[in-house]
Amino acid sequence: MAYFWESLAPVEKSAILRGIAEARALAPPRVVEISWQDKCNIDCFFCSTAELRAGDREIPRERLERLFDEMGELGVGAVRLMGGGEPLFRRDAVELVESLARRGLRVADVTTNAVLLGERLVRALFAAGCDQITVSLNTASSESYAMMMQTAARNFDRVVENVRAAARIKREMGARCRIRLQFLLYKENFRQIPEMYRLFRQSGADSFYFNGLYTMRPMPMMSEDEINEMLDLYEGVVMRDGLKGLESFSFWERPIRDRIDAATRRGFARGPLRRRALVKWREVFDPGAGKEREAASLHEFCFAGWYSMAVNANGDAVTCCILQDRPSAVLGNIHRQSLEEIWNGAAYGRFRGELREIMARKGNVPGFEHACSVVGVCAETGACPVRSYYWNDDLVFRRDFHRMVEDLDAPGGKPFATLPRGGSLSLPSHPAAGSLAGKGA
Repeated sequence: MAYFWESLAPVEKSAILRGIAEARALAPPRVVEISWQDKCNIDCFFCSTAELRAGDREIPRERLERLFDEMGELGVGAVRLMGGGEPLFRRDAVELVESLARRGLRVADVTTNAVLLGERLVRALFAAGCDQITVSLNTASSESYAMMMQTAARNFDRVVENVRAAARIKREMGARCRIRLQFLLYKENFRQIPEMYRLFRQSGADSFYFNGLYTMRPMPMMSEDEINEMLDLYEGVVMRDGLKGLESFSFWERPIRDRIDAATRRGFARGPLRRRALVKWREVFDPGAGKEREAASLHEFCFAGWYSMAVNANGDAVTCCILQDRPSAVLGNIHRQSLEEIWNGAAYGRFRGELREIMARKGNVPGFEHACSVVGVCAETGACPVRSYYWNDDLVFRRDFHRMVEDLDAPGGKPFATLPRGGSLSLPSHPAAGSLAGKGA
């Protein structure tokens, strides 16, 4: 788990469930994701936020300091450093991380290209209790890196060395931060899968995962033969890795989740007998071994409106990283409002109402013409790559969430047409809300 979820107390999880049931916020955002500037030091051809960087914007240091104070007063638990630009591409990045630490605001995670992940930044992040550093390495050779990231090929070696240095400093400081490598697979680089695994093994990172490119823009698509070849290569990595460092494989060009799962099982079955015997023992004796099978039958919907807030470099507070480029995704602005005013404002109320209606309709939403913020991916199972990745492994919470969703009654009429357009929500409290008090994982 990630995204600060593992730090939540049962009462905090209960507040999320009760807030959904009652269609209001009962707690502050647990996490605030900040894009404190939208500049980047490289220019990935596939970037989903390139258009957002057209203004070359940055939240001033003074406003960030006040924002950190507001977070502390509101009760925010942690900060994520990511978003529209490269989060470490600020001259004062070290000082800002240190400022968060002084206020007791934990850095939940950082997603970075790691070109600027030098020793001072690494030590500042570890001192701030950073839980996770995700490095978007994306490929396995300097030539491919230069083509994908549209930058100098030498930056590939620089990033690899920065990762190795971060791993050394982690051991030196006794930090608990998890260092992860992301590899992005698409038509031009999927044949590097074995080399990606070798690079991970040599990097000192704790784990790695594969992602397909999220098709935000036209790009070369893979043929069926190429997908089969990619899955064969992936199966070979699973066989060698034994699921020790490999976290996951998500692919977004087309739905192949079942085929990925089958390749994972085949690769594992071909792996060392000792490893397979250990897992078989767990399946027999560990009561939690079947949780994935149970989890597949449980509801999985987004509740970002009760859990997190995202702030862009122009000060806009937006629904989430996936919808942030939509004009209707803006729910407030920190240059005109406080964080608390935005979180408890009418626009956030409407956003929560739309998310709640998706849950009440069990994802069966025939149209979105009356929606202000949500779109089809918010309702379609498996369509959004981020909506539940941080709480998906919390089976106890998922059971409670499933029961709460099952008890929600779907409204009549066209989807979202009965929600207030701009005022605060006036939906009745759900009778199950009281029974959820005190529960949680």
